[in-house]
Amino acid sequence: MRATTRSVVVGVLVALAALALGVAVLAAYAQHAFVDSDQFANRASAALRDERTRNAVATHVTDDLVLAQRGDLVAARPLIESAVSGVVGGSAFGGLFRSSVRDVHRALVREDESTLTLTLADVGLVVSAALEQVRPDLARQVEDSGAVTLFTTNLGTAGERAVRVADEIRFIAIAALLVAIAAAAGAFALSRDRRGLVVRLGAGTAIVGVLIAAACAITKAQVVGAVARPEDADAAAAVWDAFLGDLRTAGWVLAGCGAIVAAAAASLLRPVDLRRHVERAAHAIAAEPSAPAWRALRGAALIAAGVLVLIARDAVLDLLVTALGAYLIYAGVTILLRLVAPARGEAEREADVKRAAPRRSLAVGAVAVVLLALLLGTFVAGGGTTEAAPATTACNGHEELCDRPLDEVALAATHNSMAVPLPGWFASEQDAPIGVQLEDGIRGLLIDTYYADRLPNGRLRTVVDDASQLRRKALEDGVSVETIDAALRLRDRAGFKGEGERGMYLCHSFCELGGTPVGEVLDTLREFLVAHPGDIVVVVVQDAVDPADFVAEVEQAGLADLAYAGPVDGGWPTLQEMIDRGERVVFLAEERAGGAPWFHLAYEQAVQETPFTFRGPDALIAPQNLVASCAANRGPDDAPLLLLNHWVAMDPLPLPSDAAKVNAYEPLLRRARTCERVRGQIPNLIAVNFYRRGDVFRVVDTLNGVD
Repeated sequence: MRATTRSVVVGVLVALAALALGVAVLAAYAQHAFVDSDQFANRASAALRDERTRNAVATHVTDDLVLAQRGDLVAARPLIESAVSGVVGGSAFGGLFRSSVRDVHRALVREDESTLTLTLADVGLVVSAALEQVRPDLARQVEDSGAVTLFTTNLGTAGERAVRVADEIRFIAIAALLVAIAAAAGAFALSRDRRGLVVRLGAGTAIVGVLIAAACAITKAQVVGAVARPEDADAAAAVWDAFLGDLRTAGWVLAGCGAIVAAAAASLLRPVDLRRHVERAAHAIAAEPSAPAWRALRGAALIAAGVLVLIARDAVLDLLVTALGAYLIYAGVTILLRLVAPARGEAEREADVKRAAPRRSLAVGAVAVVLLALLLGTFVAGGGTTEAAPATTACNGHEELCDRPLDEVALAATHNSMAVPLPGWFASEQDAPIGVQLEDGIRGLLIDTYYADRLPNGRLRTVVDDASQLRRKALEDGVSVETIDAALRLRDRAGFKGEGERGMYLCHSFCELGGTPVGEVLDTLREFLVAHPGDIVVVVVQDAVDPADFVAEVEQAGLADLAYAGPVDGGWPTLQEMIDRGERVVFLAEERAGGAPWFHLAYEQAVQETPFTFRGPDALIAPQNLVASCAANRGPDDAPLLLLNHWVAMDPLPLPSDAAKVNAYEPLLRRARTCERVRGQIPNLIAVNFYRRGDVFRVVDTLNGVD
């Protein structure tokens, strides 16, 4: 191959390598930022945290809440808008927004949806919480305002194209990188001046980096400039920065890396003459070509450059600054590298170059590698092109718990959580309703589900085929014979006869003695989780109902999307991982699970427990009884979660005074530590009666090491 042909081929290969590297960077960034659903949602959340976007979204949400949902609230629009502005940037709203965006994105790239709709289903709850202190009446109206649709659009064939691109873009990134490597290798094989080739490859990489950074700036200017309203333009700029700001930075880093590589090779060849480079650049711009065709091309190029400066001044300035920065890095690094092993004279320098100067080349290469590592390390340490999920201020109230799996965390729980001092309940075992329990810090709920008929007089009658089955089940639950007989006598009275409306209730063995609709409690749980995006709750269901019916109630309450669907026999995710995935409620069934992947059997693989029939405080907390109180009951010995049943069974009227004794800090902690030693597992659910008596929350904090 002739020298001229060889030089042309090498030049083409260098250009191809640089171009393919640029395509690989762009494709990899697109795969990471736009195809990955979690990263896409993280970037959308980052845009929401920007004040410019937050203001635009707050206005939109307010208008939908006020005008579209509740026209009578127009007079209160300023107050509502103020509240919305405050909550849009908060963690509760941010959690809703992120999960909604992630679901929409998954539907687009995985399910080939043609209609794209972004809806915030529970935003009324979040806004009402902000209004509760100043206008409780207004808060209740806003809470019932329903979902807010931020946007909806029919994509048509764009949805199909999005799916195809999502499948192909990873292949494009890998293929382009392989082309870049192959082209560079081919250039090395053909080139006779390999140091000069490295300079050209580095320069080509730097040019590609400059072009990527400049293209981001120019395109951003065009996109933002096309938005009519200033506030919307500000929001568009914030969204652009969230999704493509890292790409611009990646272009700068690529330009810097190319400049360092070129400088490392150039430092072994000749000194950098800054003045000569500037003069050559000025001459290339000012010199008039002799050929008419070249003069015409030069004139057209100058006109195009002038128009570009006028319509995109900031973008052109950004391009010039980026190019100047890359060149200055190249020149500065070259000068510094020539100091690593300075030549003693021109003649000796030339001889040094001819002999390849192995030691000097090694030293220069080492310094260049260090500079590259510093540049790339700074980029990666600053987040690189990865946008972190919105930080949760705490996991179940404590940042220290975020990195722990669920089976290494203790939770305060209530036994018979639904048995509370509400109308219709003949006896209670807790101090406050479930919604208040959750607000107080309870994160484990032990509930019983039954079918019951609501009679015309408002009373409940447990649905059972055989009274003897009901008696047997109640005895297993620790209900006294006296209470069972009293409940059965009630069933025989006239007030419990006739037809009723069938429903599902939370009752303790007999709905005749008290019951709460399952749907009401599940709605309360959803409202709590929506307003507390950093909390996880475990629900253990003593189930006397068909699993499919309970699943239907959970879905009706909007809790299915928040339910944990992973394995329960070990290998639990951390609390932060559960929060990031939006799986923040664990449903465990005592008898029958199924109907949904998130409804798990408790005592098959997930939970082991202690006994639960203690007829006096001493049976629980007397030192001589501690080991026996930790004996195995239901569940396998290797189950990852340990339920510590810690209450005095004094049916029909449990005594708060007993709870105050057994829930006191020292006795409860002593028993928890004993069971931890005997069972080889931290008590994960500490279930008590009358949770406000004693120090169950303090004990849980001590077990978690956060007190």
